[in-house]
Amino acid sequence: MATALAACGGGGGSPGGTSSTTTPGTTTPGTTTPGTTTPPVPAEPKMTLQLVDSTGTPITTLSGGQTGQVKATVLNANGSVAVNEVVKFKTDDKLLQFTPESASALTNASGVAIITVKPASVLAAGAVTIGATVVAGGKNAEANINLEVGAAPLTLGTVAFTPEQTDILPAFGTAVLTIPVTTGGVGATSVPGLTINSLCAGDGTASLVLGSLADGKQLVTYTNKGCLRVTDTITVTLGTTTQTIKINVGKANIGTIQFVGSDLNGSSIVLRGSGGLGRKESAILTFRVLDQNSIGLPGVDVTFKTTTSTGGLIVQPSKATSDAQGNVTTTVASGTIPTPVRVIAQASRNGTTINGLSDSLIISTGLPIQKSMSLSADSYNIDGMFYDNSVAKVTVMLADQYGNPISDDTAVNLVTEGGAIASPEQGGCRTKGGGCTVDLKSQAFRPKNGRVTVLAYVQGIENFTDVNGDGQYSCTNFEQVQPVEPGTPYRPLVDICKPGSGEPYSDQGDPFLDAGSADVVLGNPAKGSTLDGKYDVPRADLPFPYNHPVYTTVGNGQWGINYIWKETEIVFSGDVPTFTRQVFDPATGTLRDWTSADGDPYKIVGLSGAGCTNQSLYFRVADENNNPLPSSTTVGTGDVDKVAPGLPSPSAVPATNRIGGTEHSVNIKRNELCSDGEFVIRTTTPRGKSVASQVFKSVPAK
Repeated sequence: MATALAACGGGGGSPGGTSSTTTPGTTTPGTTTPGTTTPPVPAEPKMTLQLVDSTGTPITTLSGGQTGQVKATVLNANGSVAVNEVVKFKTDDKLLQFTPESASALTNASGVAIITVKPASVLAAGAVTIGATVVAGGKNAEANINLEVGAAPLTLGTVAFTPEQTDILPAFGTAVLTIPVTTGGVGATSVPGLTINSLCAGDGTASLVLGSLADGKQLVTYTNKGCLRVTDTITVTLGTTTQTIKINVGKANIGTIQFVGSDLNGSSIVLRGSGGLGRKESAILTFRVLDQNSIGLPGVDVTFKTTTSTGGLIVQPSKATSDAQGNVTTTVASGTIPTPVRVIAQASRNGTTINGLSDSLIISTGLPIQKSMSLSADSYNIDGMFYDNSVAKVTVMLADQYGNPISDDTAVNLVTEGGAIASPEQGGCRTKGGGCTVDLKSQAFRPKNGRVTVLAYVQGIENFTDVNGDGQYSCTNFEQVQPVEPGTPYRPLVDICKPGSGEPYSDQGDPFLDAGSADVVLGNPAKGSTLDGKYDVPRADLPFPYNHPVYTTVGNGQWGINYIWKETEIVFSGDVPTFTRQVFDPATGTLRDWTSADGDPYKIVGLSGAGCTNQSLYFRVADENNNPLPSSTTVGTGDVDKVAPGLPSPSAVPATNRIGGTEHSVNIKRNELCSDGEFVIRTTTPRGKSVASQVFKSVPAK
């Protein structure tokens, strides 16, 4: 029998998880290598291993708390069963543990040694080899078997809120969800494959954040971010097990409405019928509704209205609902009259009403106020009477009631009665840092008197006195413009203040471009302008009614948003000077024009002859319309003979629109011999045109 077993390979592996080995280095008896003679190899003991479960069924895996038995069958070298031999078991991995702990057992009467084996923990997992050794008949035999160790399956317990959530969870409130998980009857220390979601989380209006895992309980923090579903359903899945739990949630309240921006490049639209060439007659405005935590709030109904309907300006739609990010849009279409415009967005929820005013910034900046509006130019007298494209840079500065610069991109309209102002892209300008600058260029039309009016107007608030110091206009008796909660305080620019119930204010009428007097202003100099401040259609005054079709000089009886404005005159100066001598009155420190009673204006008495002395010459220089020469025109002397005139003061024409031109003086030093002398006054424009006055001559005193 031993010979037969050796010939069959000594008990090799068989199906059912058994394996066996022979001592290394043996050769099967009866085989030879060609040309050599091999002596017989002695037979060796044999051992086979098999893993079975509690029912004796062969297995190849153990998982969780499952136990198995390793059976080692030992045969002596002669093929007989080896009885009462010690079989020692081992594994190089810590995934398993043996019972008994000595990891050894005696073979029984059938030559079989049995030992119990199980995973070292319910979480143990991996591939492992079990080896066994035995000494039978004085010789060693070894065998091993491979198996897979799997962790015990995770079991999902009953999911619940801790403490129990019975009330409505308010917006931005949190609740703790407890998820029990066990493995092999023991609390799990990790929960791979656990998934948690909810309907509101899918909407982006709730969040589920994993917390700690202790004693087999996974904690999850649920946050209501203003879910609109009333009831949220939370789903927990682990493996093939799924549980759901519901929670009642409240909507988030409105915190503010933010103006996001428009679809325009430059934030400007043109008059109706003036579109084309890249210019648009409408603009899409986007607002964002935010909750108290500045998170976008979906599902909010927002109404829109414009602060003016001048020229038929409209906003459509007048109502829209915010999307998942809280964004809501409307379109503003231009009318037929140039005007800055803002859109008021309004929304209500849970008794709270919020208004947002369109701007390039979040609504927090003040509106421009009349008292803080300025209009200036770098030159009030440009060389424009006879030349095109002379430029005066006109600057508008705006501030709110606190004196802070208003928000960037505030629209300012500028119009003029002569030349051309602003750019073809915008009939005005957009503020940056509280102001903006445009070019006034000389061209036709040129007013007869050379004096051009420039009007700047912008939507802002009327002047008021902040009596109670709360930083806004206050009213004690007012009418709400829409249903609100009882006790809601007065809302400036929204509610209607009844006459005599508000703080003192200046009720402004409509602006108009004052064309002034069309006459040439000749004769004696007169400081000031030709603007009379009275609306006069025959003089070509241009009206700009605010929010109504017909111009009016009176206000609407309400403090609020209106056009605020400033205007100034800029001279299109000529380059042909007129020189007028003047008389200085030391008693009053004033000047007057020379008259025939004062003698020949071109003779300087006392500059020559006996007892001659230095003399001062006073004169003014004006153009053909009695307006100043172009700014930066130099004023000097020339053709000097036997006298020494100094440098005129001022030596250049300043930036001014003063009627009568500019006044100058020059000191003339007498000749040492008191001889008769002469000189001229010479002006030179920035374009290089030079003109001399009639010759001034010195004469002896009488």
